[in-house]
Amino acid sequence: MRKLIVTALLLAAAISTSAKGGSRLTYGTPESVGMNGAYLTRTIDSIANQAIAERCFPGCQILVARHGKIVHHKSYGHHTYACTQPVKNSHLYDIASCTKVMAATLCMMRMVEEGKISLDAPLSDYIEELRGSDKEGTTIREFMTHQGGLTAVSLRRIFFNENKELNEELFRKVESKDFPYKVCDSLYASKDIHSRWLTEIANSRLREKKLLYSCLSFHCYPTLVKRITGRDYEEYLYNEFYAPLGITQGAMYNPTRRFPLSKIVPTEIDGYIRKGLIHGYVHDEAAASLGGVSGNAGLFANAESLAVILQMLLNGGEYNGVRYFDSRTIREWTICQFPENDNYRGIGFDARRFNDRIIFEKRGYYYARSASMASYGHSGFTGTMVWVDPAEDLIFVFLSNRVHPSRRNENFSRLNPRANCHEAAYEAIRRHIEQQVTLPTKENWR
Repeated sequence: MRKLIVTALLLAAAISTSAKGGSRLTYGTPESVGMNGAYLTRTIDSIANQAIAERCFPGCQILVARHGKIVHHKSYGHHTYACTQPVKNSHLYDIASCTKVMAATLCMMRMVEEGKISLDAPLSDYIEELRGSDKEGTTIREFMTHQGGLTAVSLRRIFFNENKELNEELFRKVESKDFPYKVCDSLYASKDIHSRWLTEIANSRLREKKLLYSCLSFHCYPTLVKRITGRDYEEYLYNEFYAPLGITQGAMYNPTRRFPLSKIVPTEIDGYIRKGLIHGYVHDEAAASLGGVSGNAGLFANAESLAVILQMLLNGGEYNGVRYFDSRTIREWTICQFPENDNYRGIGFDARRFNDRIIFEKRGYYYARSASMASYGHSGFTGTMVWVDPAEDLIFVFLSNRVHPSRRNENFSRLNPRANCHEAAYEAIRRHIEQQVTLPTKENWR
């Protein structure tokens, strides 16, 4: 009896969403959206503090929202293990590959909706550097679902010469008109770096068309945006999405142009190219060589700003009375595209794996095991994730700098705090529902 009641309430909760009105995010209590607040706060606090104590990362931001209300939004720890700068909710994290869905994919979705590009046209129709290569017939849909057969290219081969020194054709220590792209303090990339990357992608090794995660095609999309719209990619992203969404202070490329370092969380101590602490510059080396602006990585953001974008998607493309996408577009881009090839991914977006129970039992994924098959999001190498679950009308954002001081951090994957905090949100929903169930007793049965 109890199980039947709980199951019915869970189904009702899954159906009830705030998406229909295009509402904007507000703050509320967990109980107001059907979550056990005491459990949610206690559990996430415990997981985050344990992760910091065991040096998974020096600090983090965690946000949970349901039915259009933010019910948990806290920062933990410090920018570094020196513990001199506490993390605040307004501070910016390098979100790494979450950039793919929080920036580049949004632009591509808009251009497809407007009929300026076609998902099923070859990418080479828009990026002429790919013409004549073995990638000439591969579609945008295939590339964006990591179905196109792209692998990685050797940064060492591109960036360094045979003497293991930085290639002077691409990098100089002094800014000039020929080397305008700032990689970090006292290192600048050539004006030809974008065309060099497109050439490297054209010449890269192509494998069988099946799921193989690759960042390469996302280097192409800013160029595509500019060639198709005539507008700079960063300006297009800002004016089409971030400014009207009201997140002008919380999501951006190259944040040092607008904020002091005290508001930007550093990442790794790099001994490879930049020879020091990476602070205010993108962690990803490829994105750094492009002046910090790429479809692959480069975006800095705080949790609240990312939650606004996620809420717009969860609302079916509308936010605060403004429509950004048709709901059918969001549906198409966030569901599996190539199930016949055992590829579970959406277009740009990551999604719940098909048969992941065994993997969960062994090591888990970065998202909660309770995430529904309708859920989607992305993770970032720096220790970040964004995730939406339409079945529960739930948003989860986790930002950290787990690569500090080094990317060789086994504690982060061992403890898996992202997935554990995410799971706590689902458990908080279940516990609230159970609290509402009153079973008959011997005394009140009649």
